[in-house]
Amino acid sequence: MSTDERMREDIQPDNGDVLDDGAILDVPDDKNDVEDTHTNGDGTENNYEETEVHDEEVGDISGTHFINSSLRSYPAGVKVIVALALVTVACIGIYQVRSLVAPAFFALTLVLTVRPIQRALVRKNVPQWLAGTIAIVVLIVVLVGVGALLTWSMAGLPDLLSSYTYRFEALMNDVFTFASKHGFSTERIENEISNNFSVSSVVGALGSVMSSLSSTGSGFIVIAIALIFVTMDMGNLSARSWLVDSRDSGLFNALAAFEGRVRQYWLVSTIFGLIVAVIDGIVLVFLGIPMPVAWAMLSFITNYIPNIGFIIGLIPPTLLALVDQGPWTALWVIIAYSVINVVIQSFIQPKFTGDAVGLTPTTTFISLLFWAIVVGPLGTILAVPLTLFAKAILVDASPQTRWLDAFLVPDDEVRKKKEQGFYDEESPAPDVFADLTSVTFHLGNRFLKRSS
Repeated sequence: MSTDERMREDIQPDNGDVLDDGAILDVPDDKNDVEDTHTNGDGTENNYEETEVHDEEVGDISGTHFINSSLRSYPAGVKVIVALALVTVACIGIYQVRSLVAPAFFALTLVLTVRPIQRALVRKNVPQWLAGTIAIVVLIVVLVGVGALLTWSMAGLPDLLSSYTYRFEALMNDVFTFASKHGFSTERIENEISNNFSVSSVVGALGSVMSSLSSTGSGFIVIAIALIFVTMDMGNLSARSWLVDSRDSGLFNALAAFEGRVRQYWLVSTIFGLIVAVIDGIVLVFLGIPMPVAWAMLSFITNYIPNIGFIIGLIPPTLLALVDQGPWTALWVIIAYSVINVVIQSFIQPKFTGDAVGLTPTTTFISLLFWAIVVGPLGTILAVPLTLFAKAILVDASPQTRWLDAFLVPDDEVRKKKEQGFYDEESPAPDVFADLTSVTFHLGNRFLKRSS
């Protein structure tokens, strides 16, 4: 069962169904049967049966018909320029309020990720407010735990780097001596490094980073508040979801697919990020690298950054291994990290992620740079979820814009969607993908029922 089909189970009331507040929704079976009753001054009533008006009877004065015809008359290049201009204006607006948009969107995606837990609790007759409270507490505990562990593990880094001042200078002298013996001129490089780089400057920079991390409390407060309100609002979406679906089924299906995709992305990335972090930490302990917990936590966090996250997590332990034990240990760190990353993130993780993300490497890399500029550092972690949301709204919601997948998703994904009828403009098929996370929640719920 697809994601949008699961959401439809409890959101489409039939004629006369009771909605949340006890209101009865009476929907006429046929629009042509609707009658307009008018009372005359003498008390008699005149019934005017509403007749259906076709576009052919009114010619081209229909607003929708006129707009569609006008848009189709323009070349594709003009449409792209207009679309890019509108997106640019929207991004400028987002940039002005990025300190609010990024935490709020982050909270939204987290609530969507744990929403199956909230639904399962409600199905077990747990009160709606209690199920929402449990979901909020779980999210906040996880976020606070990760932040506290990262801060604790990085606390001794400035003192550690200060103790390596002489080793670093000796290493640089050895490098310059080796280069001079082989005919390379290093005088200019030595002057630049001596004037602009030192361990004390690195320690100062790290101190600034730690201060900025500690000052992100305001951002965390925004996330926590957003978690509370978003969880409350998403407790029951039956009537609102029905309204969106009845008005624009394409948008409803796109948003339903986004929910499943972003949930699967967060859960799979978190699970495999933990696996990679644990293995990296064990390797660093075996090699005797200082502060292995800190570098394992860094590896876990950078796992959410597409394309370049692995490199960001690799550089600090490699440099520390080089200064502490020499080039051979640093080389072993590079080899171990590379093997772990390639095997787990390139071969194993995609088997579980499936086609939930469905973006080309070029698209993810450009989205990384783009969202980092628009919403700030948090945009590097939210690059894939933000891109999936923008794609759902601007591309997947309408059959007329789905051809843009040619520039966003791999060729195999386009071929599979074509076979499913996703690109058919007259009767398009809904977006279907292997939602492994929902299957996992379903199997876990069945296991709990059997065990109880």
